[in-house]
Amino acid sequence: MKKRSLATLSGYRPRTAAAPTGHHCPQTGWWQADEDLTPRLIAQGDVMPAINGQPTHWTLCHEANTRK
Repeated sequence: MKKRSLATLSGYRPRTAAAPTGHHCPQTGWWQADEDLTPRLIAQGDVMPAINGQPTHWTLCHEANTRK
């Protein structure tokens, strides 16, 4: 059986994780912090915020539609 990488499968997109609090957002979209269940819209280039004054790690939930 021929092996396929996930990158060659149709529609596959790896999950993007942002740098920790204080780093710039790599992509506009809805991001969720490890300590918070409510996603937030963060624009590319914005500084990733802290949660309750504590640093956290952010994960991209959904890409924002930025086409006009």
